Amino acid sequence: MSAFTVDIQSGTAVVTLDVHGAPVNTLSTAMAQEFDGLLTRLESDPMVGAIVLISGKADGQPYPGSTRSLKIITKGHFAVLSEEARGVQELKTAADSLQAFRTMGAGAGTYTLQGTTYTETLDYFADPAYAGRSVTFTCRTEGDRFLQTGAFPVFEKGKKVRDVKLDEVWRRIE
Repeated sequence: MSAFTVDIQSGTAVVTLDVHGAPVNTLSTAMAQEFDGLLTRLESDPMVGAIVLISGKADGQPYPGSTRSLKIITKGHFAVLSEEARGVQELKTAADSLQAFRTMGAGAGTYTLQGTTYTETLDYFADPAYAGRSVTFTCRTEGDRFLQTGAFPVFEKGKKVRDVKLDEVWRRIE
């Protein structure tokens, strides 16, 4: 059992040393080596980078095949941009522009990661009902994959009406 625990919040890794059962926390050579490995792991944190959505489901139904999404994650912030097939390719009128913008989504803010609990706090979102809200997911990484599952709230006229269960797989591209 490791004496170190790591909690990443807003881009800061808090490393706690607690030697279980010992009256005083003291560093040994083995613990120093473990700490060195921990720092190396944090420097190559798989949560940091750009990732693209490779599959997703909402309430068990696959996202449309035309959905494209990019998520950028830094050490404490995230931004996500999504687009479905526009239908309108050449924007000639205000109605064309409105149609194109209806197929796009964006959100950004801060996140925390505690074990497998990933919480995004939305500072920016296309629908103002989401601003300031936090959405918690369960996540894990597998190689260059980031798997994210959770309940995303749906708001209508500023009031929550239900949750949509999201299951997403993202692939790291940078």
